[in-house]
Amino acid sequence: MPKKNSPTSLNSMLGFSAVATAFVVAIAAGAFDDLFRVVLAGAITFVIVMGGLFVLNLVAKDDESEPGKPRLK
Repeated sequence: MPKKNSPTSLNSMLGFSAVATAFVVAIAAGAFDDLFRVVLAGAITFVIVMGGLFVLNLVAKDDESEPGKPRLK
């Protein structure tokens, strides 16, 4: 598992998803009168953002270069 402060850690992905969800909920709260639609928009946003970050984390290529050495020769 990556370091806790890594951008690919679970805490970072949950935090980013929560911020994106809060942004969508704030907009949806002003746009919809129905609380169910606001909650639904937030839930869909959280699932899509978290799923997208998880998929990007899975397909990311590991960095195989050694620190301090140039990548190109």
